[in-house]
Amino acid sequence: MAEPGVVFTRDWVVDFVLDVAEYTVNDDLLSGCIVEPSCGEGAFLCRIVHRLCVRAVRENAFAVEHLAPCVRAFDVNEASVAASKKTIQEVLVSFGMGEADSARLAGTWVSQGDFLLASVPEARWVVGNPPYVRASLIPREQRRSYGQVLPCVTMGSDLYVGFFEKGLEVLTKDGALCYICSDRWLQNRYGSRLRAFVSKSYSLDVHVRMHGVDAFEDVVSAYPAVSLIRRGAGRPIRYMDCHPRFSMGDVAAAETWIVSGEGAYQSLNATADVLPPLCGSGSIPLAAPEKLRLLGDIAHRYPLLEDAGVRLGIGVASGCDEVYITEDPNLVEKDRMLPLFFMRDWRAGRREGTKCLVNPWNDDGTLVNLDDYPKLKGYLEENEERLKARRVAKDHPNSWYRTLDKPDYSLMGREMLLFPDMATRSDPVYSDGSRYPHHNCYWMTSSEWDVRALGGLMMSDLVEGYVDAFGVKMRGSTLRFQAQYLRMVHIPRAADVDEATRRELVKAFVTGSRERANHASRRAYGLGETHA
Repeated sequence: MAEPGVVFTRDWVVDFVLDVAEYTVNDDLLSGCIVEPSCGEGAFLCRIVHRLCVRAVRENAFAVEHLAPCVRAFDVNEASVAASKKTIQEVLVSFGMGEADSARLAGTWVSQGDFLLASVPEARWVVGNPPYVRASLIPREQRRSYGQVLPCVTMGSDLYVGFFEKGLEVLTKDGALCYICSDRWLQNRYGSRLRAFVSKSYSLDVHVRMHGVDAFEDVVSAYPAVSLIRRGAGRPIRYMDCHPRFSMGDVAAAETWIVSGEGAYQSLNATADVLPPLCGSGSIPLAAPEKLRLLGDIAHRYPLLEDAGVRLGIGVASGCDEVYITEDPNLVEKDRMLPLFFMRDWRAGRREGTKCLVNPWNDDGTLVNLDDYPKLKGYLEENEERLKARRVAKDHPNSWYRTLDKPDYSLMGREMLLFPDMATRSDPVYSDGSRYPHHNCYWMTSSEWDVRALGGLMMSDLVEGYVDAFGVKMRGSTLRFQAQYLRMVHIPRAADVDEATRRELVKAFVTGSRERANHASRRAYGLGETHA
């Protein structure tokens, strides 16, 4: 059974990765070492050794002494190491090597150990499918040990980040790292250090986005891409976006474009173009090239959301919802109850909110004196042991009853748009400000826009395209409508949009018509009907 986070790559995808890495029988494969950092049961090793043997036979160098330095592979799982060794021996024997020599080579090439902590030789190629394990599933001490030797790895990093950093560190001057792996590191927060690391001394030369492509033996939701990275900073990215139908029959044409890297490319199942190089720690947009061109044009002509009179943030986090959130209207004093908007309740059809925050804060941001509120004091003291166990209480022992966040009272009574953290479409909800948003949703207010017109704009495909391009997708292509991604959206100023278009945006939002919102948004952006 495979280890958690390990999935097996289809043979045609393995061959594609090796071709992109330029590990082919036409290259001098005996001139350097190829490293496979997480070999599993040998999907990559089988094809690697086959190519190496073809080249060695061609050069009359098919012997243990010539082949021994050419491959190194690692895996933490004993059964996987045994399976990989068996696979290697079968390939070597098929080329005429004796059983004893093939076993000796397999033992030299494959080691049981943690690639991230192991001593790894200098490599001309680092190729494979690193395990995808979320940070929360990695034991704390293990994460800490990785972070001590790999600066790009934080306590919140998924495991594959370390495989990128370690693999790049062992590359020769002319070496190439090519993984099929999640490409979340290009967009999310935990990938910022890796982006900075890569952009400083390396270039992402090729990025083939294969979201939804049937690339693995098992069904996965890691949104993979084939990424080729070489030493030397500042080179542009040959970027290809594949349709889920992309398959073995599309590979030859894709490889031809990757080699040339000239101009835009379009086939039935893939589109491609050349993008600017990575720059610093900033995230980069990833979508179909034609969409990126459109978003780039909009970004060039219009300001960012917050520069167009829009303010946004996240709702209040209590730090212990089981204590601070209640549906009992008489639990504490009435003026210590802050009505809450819960996105989950709204989506479930419970539009009349009954939940409240037991609120220990004054309007000026100071904590209340508990002696002034006997019911509040009694309730909090009943839960004192639980509340004092929180980190925020340990950091502030004299105000142990505080919530994690302070409510921003300037939001109360203000019209706003509310966004769920995760949704398949951009579907903002209108709020009159009578209920304060809970931290499971993000809020948006405006000093310039009628929020209903803004809602029509925000529910359009054009604006959703920004969240899609800059944001990390979840299972089922679910989008994340977090503030960090919403801040990447560019919109026109309200005063620059004619009144008729603003009215149409309002109607689109009020009626929930995405078609109407798309039509009005194109007019607002000055795009006309050609971009429908």
